Amino acid sequence: MQLDKPHLKVTYNGTNITHDVSKSLIAFTYTDHLDEADTLDIQIEDSDLLWQGDWYPEKGAKITAEIGIEGEAVINCGTFEIDEIELSGAPDTVNIRCIAAGFLSGKKRTRKSHVHEEKTLAEIVRTVASACGLTVEGKISSVRVGRMVQRKEHDLRFLRRLATEYGYTLNVRDKKAIFISTKELEERGAVKSFDKSDLLNYSIRDKSTHTYALASVKYHNPKTSELVEHQESEGGVKDTDDVLELKHTAETKAQAIMMTQAALNKANKLQQTGNISLPGEAVLCAGNVIELTGLGFLSGKYIIKSSAHTIGISEGWLVDAEVYKVGYVEESKKRPKKKKEQTIDLS
Repeated sequence: MQLDKPHLKVTYNGTNITHDVSKSLIAFTYTDHLDEADTLDIQIEDSDLLWQGDWYPEKGAKITAEIGIEGEAVINCGTFEIDEIELSGAPDTVNIRCIAAGFLSGKKRTRKSHVHEEKTLAEIVRTVASACGLTVEGKISSVRVGRMVQRKEHDLRFLRRLATEYGYTLNVRDKKAIFISTKELEERGAVKSFDKSDLLNYSIRDKSTHTYALASVKYHNPKTSELVEHQESEGGVKDTDDVLELKHTAETKAQAIMMTQAALNKANKLQQTGNISLPGEAVLCAGNVIELTGLGFLSGKYIIKSSAHTIGISEGWLVDAEVYKVGYVEESKKRPKKKKEQTIDLS
């Protein structure tokens, strides 16, 4: 399938190598994640043995890239570091795998133990991010945390744990730790609508297993010195009576509310998920909300969790995106409870 002519620009340690890459390119894939490290994979034909000889890339070298359609909007993929080089054959090929810059630095990967006391969540996040050379982007709650233990965790893993427990997504791009509230994501409007006829293929699942009506956590009541159970129903699924019990405890009711809402959202957002493939567009980036139509009960707003942008020899620019639905199908439209799982698959 020949699509519009793609735009590709690649630099290596500041030098433009687009021409050298393009003339022997098999596939270039940029994978944009909502809450994981972004990656680049560059697969090159090397029958002349240049890339495994004089042009052999250096691990840790900085790679930047742009992709798009000639004459239209492009995506600035950001800065990456070469993490792995693989030679394979026959025929001779070189695979260069890169990870978003900032994930490989020593300070971020060193396991630490530290106790944070009498700070707000925002203060803890900024302290840990600063220790590994990152600035924080995004609005973070000022809920007070009496004691938070970082036990033999590297800083990025600790920051990711905080994000998960309190309802945020976290990604690191260049020197920024980007926090986005899940609620904020889900309240965004759709950047574009795509009909089923626009998709090259799709697979959307609607399931009821591992979904919950309530989440429960215990927290300390300072007046009675007792552990009190807090149950949260906001974000719960109505057609189940399952309760999600959090293994960790909270210190205050404010913490308990944030933690249970975050846990419910994380579990229940997987109720309606899937994958779509379509011609490349700049709006198809992780974190963006799109509308899918023509899918019957499963039509609606979807958040892009990850998107793999691939430029191949003859296919043009294609995107494979992992998506999940914002909200849930209205009760009146649901199938009878005995039919709790449905899969739509067309490829």
